[in-house]
Amino acid sequence: MPEQLPQIRRDLRTRVAVPMPPPMLRPSLIPVDVLQAVAREAQQDRAMEESFDGEPKTSPIPLTGDFPILGHVTADVEVAYFALTQVPLFKNLPQESLEALSTGAIQLEVPDGEFLFREGDEATSFFVVVDGTLELLRQKDGREVALRHAKKGEAFGLFGLFSAQLRAASSRAIGDCTILEISAQKLQQLVAHDEALHQRMLHFYQERLVEGFMSSKLFSDIDSIARARLIGRFLLREYEAKEVLLNPGEVTNLIAVVTHGRLILEDRSKLGQSAREFEVTQGQFLAITCAMSGQPSKVRVLAPEFATVALLSHKNLNELLRDYPALRNLPTRLPNFGRQLDRDVFCGSTGVPGL
Repeated sequence: MPEQLPQIRRDLRTRVAVPMPPPMLRPSLIPVDVLQAVAREAQQDRAMEESFDGEPKTSPIPLTGDFPILGHVTADVEVAYFALTQVPLFKNLPQESLEALSTGAIQLEVPDGEFLFREGDEATSFFVVVDGTLELLRQKDGREVALRHAKKGEAFGLFGLFSAQLRAASSRAIGDCTILEISAQKLQQLVAHDEALHQRMLHFYQERLVEGFMSSKLFSDIDSIARARLIGRFLLREYEAKEVLLNPGEVTNLIAVVTHGRLILEDRSKLGQSAREFEVTQGQFLAITCAMSGQPSKVRVLAPEFATVALLSHKNLNELLRDYPALRNLPTRLPNFGRQLDRDVFCGSTGVPGL
């Protein structure tokens, strides 16, 4: 199949860019809105007839609701294979993995301005843009907030497969779009047997989780350049069972986002009393600002079992504090967006939907 890709590239537009017509009994050149108007009139006529004889009439044409807005067919395997090779997340994967993802994929035609899915919908598949552009947006304070655009050669809708099978955002077409849809079940089967794909998906999930956290209201007074630098300074750390992240007496600043497993915070500061314990789980953040107050930590932070954490370390955070003074307001903002466990210790939700 790889040797056929140049020909597929030349043929791609002619093979996938033809919009699917709306479902109907037979081919027609009548515009969809006209057909819908006719259907409504037919429904009214039927209602009038029933009012005379009381017997419901049947019709092969659906008379309620609108016609579906998405045309869909089983995608050509070669076209689907080529589309997947254009996605950085899947590029250079073994040929058998790409062929498995391609088989049974669905090709969707999404008209301009229509939603492919909405925030909070069940996530049972992901998508690849074959042609066109879609905007990804989220509802905040009763208004739509654009997150980013998904363009040709990009995969999207993957984060919902991790976050409790819920869509974290909505997707709407900007112009007519051709989309490839692949089931989550097929992806999960491949991830279980393809270590390279498994590692890529984990990295993708961790990046999206940190990006979602940095777009929360906690950082709303920090400009986009500063947020981008913050995201870039988070490093993935793996902690084995009982490994300690912070000991009492240390003076440090850090922000940690738990991407897998959990962390335990032990507070033994009160003599004669048993230690207080707090738990920070997957999808939550931990923020420690001891160095900002100049007071040593009174808690121990450890992983009770294997855990992975996206960590903004003391060194990296301090460099950004020097360049972006707005970050120095974190200790005063954190109590409004998280639980204060101790004087300089806060935890809370990352604000990512589905977690």
